[in-house]
Amino acid sequence: MNFTSQIEGQTGTIRLAGRFTFETHPAFKSCTWKVLEEKGLNRLILDMGEVTFMDASSLGAILLLREATEERFIALALQRPPAAVLQLLRVVQFEKLFEILP
Repeated sequence: MNFTSQIEGQTGTIRLAGRFTFETHPAFKSCTWKVLEEKGLNRLILDMGEVTFMDASSLGAILLLREATEERFIALALQRPPAAVLQLLRVVQFEKLFEILP
């Protein structure tokens, strides 16, 4: 899995590409913490447009990120999940926890 990040104003975006599995957690955590350290950030978007697979542990990683953003009063949104990923997010009712953007 590849992670890239960018900051524009008060919004950080992390783009995820590939298979999001337990093995990718260290890289995911490193990338997200780097973005969360930015001063003045009030929104974080996970761009999931190129995610090809997610396992249950990746859902846990996103929930841990949610806790970290809430502690910092940063809104977290999931953007562009492909159909299969969106179906998984709906099954676990992530739409109740996250804003899901087209």
